[in-house]
Amino acid sequence: MSATKRLLSVCLISGLILCCGQAFAQKSHKKKKKEPDFVSDLWYGGGILLGFNGINNASIFSFGVSPMVGYKITPAISVGPRVEFILSSYKQAGFRATSLYNLDAGLFARGKVFRGLFVQGEVSHEWYQDIDFSQTKFTTQRFNQRIGGGWNWSNGRAGSEIGIFYNFAIANDFNSFQNPFSYRFGFTWNF
Repeated sequence: MSATKRLLSVCLISGLILCCGQAFAQKSHKKKKKEPDFVSDLWYGGGILLGFNGINNASIFSFGVSPMVGYKITPAISVGPRVEFILSSYKQAGFRATSLYNLDAGLFARGKVFRGLFVQGEVSHEWYQDIDFSQTKFTTQRFNQRIGGGWNWSNGRAGSEIGIFYNFAIANDFNSFQNPFSYRFGFTWNF
């Protein structure tokens, strides 16, 4: 092979490498379509509970928090976990105050119906303490099924909401004195 042919071959191969490199470099600098990000489809919420009840020479003061995180499957439908922790102080005349806890953890599905109106279903497992007439503390558990709805006021990012929920587990428990309806007030972000 003559020196001219070798030089021509080297120039041709070098030219191909430079052209291919330029093509790949231009391709990698093109703007890619922005794909949905998992984090941008999340919304956050939660509530704070303050309660006081008095009945038959006894009083109960309760404080609780209930954080939740929703993932937007579509702009109108979201699912996620919800946890509620309540600490109560029970005081009856003639006895020392007793601390009781309640932990409720589960999943929810929420659908936006119209503007701020939403419906929500939940399933959860609840562990809670109660006290009997002899002031003995005991722990029990139940599987809750709730359905309800509410209204969310949002400015695009931050919002607040109210809701009412019906608990079928409490409603179907003949031994329970609890009200199956629960009322919630909370705050949301990115809902």
